[in-house]
Amino acid sequence: MLFRGCFGAQMLRLSSGKYSEVDDTALVNVLYQSENFIVVNKRYDLKVNSDDRSEVTVASVLLRLYPSLADEHAFHGFRSVIVMSY
Repeated sequence: MLFRGCFGAQMLRLSSGKYSEVDDTALVNVLYQSENFIVVNKRYDLKVNSDDRSEVTVASVLLRLYPSLADEHAFHGFRSVIVMSY
């Protein structure tokens, strides 16, 4: 699971219980962007959003990459229309 560490660094909790710093922007690949939509491909284990503000999610990554596109009325900053999985 990913969490924000000290000074905004992203930390990945390893199965050993130790933490490793990661670049969270590498967890989300932006496939398409327009005025109205951002289409992303995310890691399989990355949550779309979370009430835990310290957890790294698609929403938190998008807030870092595109802060000017965030919706101030959406709790997580962005509105998720659909999540396609298999």
